[in-house]
Parts: sequence; structure tokens; C-alpha cells
Amino acid sequence: MVNIFDKVLGSEDDLEVSPSELEKRETVKVKFNWNNLILPSLIFLIAIIVRLLYTFVFSNPNFPGWYTDVFHHWQIAYLSKEIGFHQGFLRLWDFKGMEFFWGLLHPLVLVILFSITGSISIIIPRLLSIFGGSLSIALLFILIKRHFNQKTAIAVSLFAIFFPITIFSNSAGMQEELGMPLILGALIAFPSYPIVSGVFLSFASMVRAEYWIFSFGLILASLFLRKNMDKVILMVISYLIPIVFYMKYLINWTGSFIFPIKLNFFASVRGDWFEDLPIIGAKLIAKRISQGIFGFGVLGALITLIKKPKASLLLLFGFGNIIFIGFMIGFGAYVKGYIPRFWVDRLYNWPYLFTAILIIIFLFYWIPNKFQKLKVTSEVFAWLILAFGILISQLIWKPINFFMQPVEEIYNSEKLQAKDIANYYEGGGILLPEDRPYITYFLAHDYKIEGKNMVGQMFDPFFYFTNKEEPFNNWGEDREVVINWLEKNDIKLIVLTTNKPTYLGLIEREPDLFTKLPSESVKLYRFK
Repeated sequence: MVNIFDKVLGSEDDLEVSPSELEKRETVKVKFNWNNLILPSLIFLIAIIVRLLYTFVFSNPNFPGWYTDVFHHWQIAYLSKEIGFHQGFLRLWDFKGMEFFWGLLHPLVLVILFSITGSISIIIPRLLSIFGGSLSIALLFILIKRHFNQKTAIAVSLFAIFFPITIFSNSAGMQEELGMPLILGALIAFPSYPIVSGVFLSFASMVRAEYWIFSFGLILASLFLRKNMDKVILMVISYLIPIVFYMKYLINWTGSFIFPIKLNFFASVRGDWFEDLPIIGAKLIAKRISQGIFGFGVLGALITLIKKPKASLLLLFGFGNIIFIGFMIGFGAYVKGYIPRFWVDRLYNWPYLFTAILIIIFLFYWIPNKFQKLKVTSEVFAWLILAFGILISQLIWKPINFFMQPVEEIYNSEKLQAKDIANYYEGGGILLPEDRPYITYFLAHDYKIEGKNMVGQMFDPFFYFTNKEEPFNNWGEDREVVINWLEKNDIKLIVLTTNKPTYLGLIEREPDLFTKLPSESVKLYRFK
């Protein structure tokens, strides 16, 4: 039999031989060769060392930059483990259903890791991210080597290992680093192992709505390219079976088969989450640039579909991501939320990296093959350009660190707020603002307050009142509803980080029921 590693790590030409040639090859027993794994393993090792050094030596391992969403994801996983999973099969918790906005797989993996390690530290999702990001670089090496050559693959790997946005994104703790190796793994597994490929794409779809779109796009592209159609059909079937179960799971808990995609469209493309502000100044510039990016992606995808090169699926994954980003900001409402750090954000990591891959392929593969007489000279020139590119890219650390500073101030202030809350905690429930995952994290991790004793204010009765502008118009009747709810949930402390009219109005109308507690960092009230 043909060795599994030869099939997976070999060139695409080896994977697309004629049936007769394949039959001849399969009659020869191939001995396992560890050399096939040396370079990918070395690349993974270097990548993970660089990311661990950045996380634990050159930055604060407990602060993942400006990505507050890392703590949102942590909160979903932690509270799902503590509360949600006890209420129903894989019931995520606790954003009134919006926890399903991102997908099931990332919180599920975090819950498993929390249980295995016995720790709920924010370092756990960061280590998962570091592992996934480093693995992605090793998988990229395998793909580039398969489709082009080893020198090109090494050059791509070196750039990915040391590119600041990639290091920062890989170390943040977001869920993209779980989806990326699944998609790259699917591309490596196809066409030798179409079932594995389809399952990987279905799992990637459960990480983020975007990866669902990308995975489905790769399935369609495989059908369009019409190569290895028998394998494509197997991949489609193995993709659809898990996806059907996932869609059934989604409709049970959200009422929609495609809830993540649907909510992402309404929120980011239609703009339900953004104020209706004019697109002027820097936002307009970003919109126009993104439209150009969109055009570049469409052109690249069309050329790929027409030419059908060996690396078609990898190229389409790259161009598809560029099209997606270009469309969201260039034609959707996402640009209304534009801030300058967009350009060094993780959402641009793969588009930047893919663009660099195209340049590296041109320098290390196309030019040497096109001009054989200048092969040695062109390769030396290519290595010099790569070294200069890696070196000059390190300047990106300056804006990354600049944009982290104001968020770190918020992180530190909420750490102090959590300390004040914990100092007054004497058991029972704490009513917390719904948009402060830092506080939830510090209370649970640093002060060991159980998740079941933390209640989000988005679940309070005020949320359901018909007149949200004047919630006290019918206080004679509504008073009992509010007080009963507080008693039912055993609320002992109410935390306010802003002057929330509902709770300030409640405390003003019922002074005998509340005691204001001294705190310099946060407003605290004890419910008698």
C-alpha cells in the first residue's frame, strides 16, 4: 500500500496519477519515512516557540491585546460549562441567544480544555490559539511544497512565522486559529482522503459564520473544477452529514438553520449593530480601498477558476477571504464601525499572508522556472527580498502596541472593580452589567466566585418592559415583578459601571431596600 504520509505530504502530481499508474504504485510497499515529517515539525516548533515567547516574555499573558471578544468567548465557554450545559444539550450561555452568533466548536473545545486542565485561565484559549496558529503554518508548508516546491514552502513558512500581525493574531485567543487549521487540513486531505476533508470543512463551519461560507465555497469550487469527481462526491456527503446535524442543533436553540450567517448578515452587512452615521473622512477612504481589494479578489478568483491550476482550492480560499473582507467594508455597513486599527487586525491576517504567498510564489517559483539561466541569481535575489520584507514588517509592532494601550487601561480598571466587588461579596447572586466580560473573568478566576452566582443584567425584568424609555410609568404593578425577580435569583449585590437609569431609578424609588457600598472604582448596592 502507498504510505499515508507519502499520500498526504507528497506532490499533487502524485495525487492525480492515472488509475493504472496508481495501481502499480499500490503494489509496492512503501516503508514509513520519518524524513517526511522533519521539516513540518521543525516549522511548527519554531512557530510555537516564537508565539510563546511573545505571549509570556514580551507581553502580558493575561491580557490578549484589544480583543475584548477573547473574554466574551471565554465567558460563553465558562458559563456554558457552569450553567448552560446543565439546562440542555450543548446549550451555550449567556447572551440571550447571541452566544450562537460565533459558533459551537470553539466554546465546546474550551469547555473540554477547562475540564481536562482544571483551570479556567484566559491563558487556556490563548494556548489553543497559539497551537492552532502554529499548526496552520506547518500545514501551509505542506500545501505550498505540494503545489510548488520546498524552497517556496520554506520561504512562506518563514514569513508567516515572523510576520507581526500573524504572531499577534495567533496569540490572541480568538477562534479563527481553530478554524484555519481545519480548512488547511481539509485541503491537504483532499483528494486522498475526501471523507476526512469533508468532516474537517464541516467542523470549520462550526467555528465562525465566515468559515461556514468559505467551506461551502470550497465545496462548490470542487464541483466546478471537476477534478477527482468521485472523491468530490464523497467529500460533499461527509461534509453534509455533520452540517445537517449542526443545522438541526441551531434551529432547536435559535429558531434558524443558519443562525450565525443570518445574524452576521443583519449585524455587519445590513448594519443593525451600527449607528446610521455618514461615511465620510477616514471611513470613506477605507471604503474605497476595500472596494479595490474586493476587485483584486474577484479578479484573482476568476483567473483561478478559468486557468484551474494545481493549487486551485488554496488560491480560491485566499481570494475568497479577500473578496469577503473587501465586500464587508467596501459595500456593507461594517465600515460604519471603522477604526484605524482595522488595518492591523486579525481579520486582515490571512489576506495579508495570502498576498505575501502570491509574491513569494512569484519570486521563488515562477521567476526561477521562467528564466532558467538566471535561476541562481534570481533565488539569491528572492531570499534578500524575503529577509528585507520580514525585517521591515517588524515596524508593524509599533501601531499594534499603540492600539493596545487604551484597551489595557480598561482591562486594569475593571480588574480593580472586580476586586471591590469581591471584597463585599458574602454569598448569593451578583447582578452584573452584560457588557463587562473582564469583570466576570476576574470574579471567577481570581476570586473563585461561581458562575451560577453571576447574573447578567440583560436578563432582568426591565428588558421585557413594553416602554423601555419610561420603565417606571406603571411602577405600581411592575414593582412586584422586579422585586420578586431579585429575590428569586437571590441577588445580594448590584453592580453598576455606568449610570444606568433603570437601576438608579429603582434604587431612588425603593431606598429602604438598597444600601450603597463605599467604592471608588464602581457603583455597588446591597439588596436587603
